[in-house]
Amino acid sequence: MWSDRPSPAPRRELVDRLRKILPTGERDAVPATGDFVWLDRPGRGELAANPIARLSVAAGIATICGPCGRVQVEARGFDLIEAALEAWGGLGEARLFGYLGYELGAELEDVPHQTAGPGDLPDLCLGLYEEWGRKPDRFLRVAARKIALTSKPSDQGFCDAVARTVNRIHNGELFQVNLCRRLETDLPETDILPLYHRLREITPASYGAFLQIGASAVLSASPELFLSVRNGRVRTCPIKGTRPRGANPNEDRALVSSLLSSEKDRAELAMIVDVARNDLGRVCRARSVSVDRHAELMTLPTVHHTYSEVSGQLRDGCSAADLLRASFPPASISGAPKIRAMEVAAMEEGYRRGPAMGSIGWIAMNGDMELSVAIRTAVASQGQVYYLAGCGITAESLPEEELAESKAKAAAFLKALETLSEPEPQHHR
Repeated sequence: MWSDRPSPAPRRELVDRLRKILPTGERDAVPATGDFVWLDRPGRGELAANPIARLSVAAGIATICGPCGRVQVEARGFDLIEAALEAWGGLGEARLFGYLGYELGAELEDVPHQTAGPGDLPDLCLGLYEEWGRKPDRFLRVAARKIALTSKPSDQGFCDAVARTVNRIHNGELFQVNLCRRLETDLPETDILPLYHRLREITPASYGAFLQIGASAVLSASPELFLSVRNGRVRTCPIKGTRPRGANPNEDRALVSSLLSSEKDRAELAMIVDVARNDLGRVCRARSVSVDRHAELMTLPTVHHTYSEVSGQLRDGCSAADLLRASFPPASISGAPKIRAMEVAAMEEGYRRGPAMGSIGWIAMNGDMELSVAIRTAVASQGQVYYLAGCGITAESLPEEELAESKAKAAAFLKALETLSEPEPQHHR
């Protein structure tokens, strides 16, 4: 089922509603939510709990919750972010923590996308937090378990989708598109946080995150930076090109050599870098956008990648919301050209990506931000967990190789499920 874009509320109305939802003076947290965000960055992790307000957008309807009540209004997600930064700009060090779902990008263009189904999380979910701190590690033990995993599409179905997409590329419809497989299994609510602890043990991530949203959760082991903004300086670091880790040092070195010498992978990354440069060029000063690193090696516990870094200086008058409108969704998980790539992905996948393949992180009241690309990300809701593994499809793609790449990207998640961790028992005296 396809959704239509809503008629959004005027910006001034949004700002007024956001201001009225928070009292002046002493403020309490939104009552009885249990929500928290753990941004699990090495050496700089942050735990934000007890938001003083919550924002969400689903099917074009914004829900705003705060100590002074709850209101709903038709609104686009990026308009809501812009209004929140204006309405709450006087809160100083306060930040919005949460996620931007992949489908939020459809509001920027007339791109068809799947409407939400039962158990789906909102397109946007952000909490306003005035305080955050460090999250201590937890010691865990491992217990082997069996899982019944389903894949949408099947292995053969994914290969067929890759073949159809390659034909579209050869016919000149587009240059590259990111296609995902969705892996699903049952998962009790009590296993969600232990699953994340096990995942971070297996594959420590530069932009890991755990978001508790009511009875649902988002678990991310992302190595990829979407946007970092400090004093108007913007950075984005797209990842493209993947090889699994080798079984021994010699095999590992051979796989690295294969990745770094691959014309297909270099072309895939170069196309996405061009999209990222174009995105930043829409909101950055003339001639300030540059490629600072290109096709450099990133080695993770289960895979090797190549990545680049693109940066620029925001133009005067361009806001955090303007940057997000220009850049979302991330180039590396959409394609080139971005709009057609999103259309093809929606047709071939047939499901909502949700928070996975969107973005996770924080936005400060002064426009600074740090957002990841939500790859290597799982969503747990209503007794199930799903995980998306995506591949960049180009004219040189071979279906069997893309299938193998998707499995390599899911390896850490599957290992975490199969050896699900449990908290160490507490000893009472």
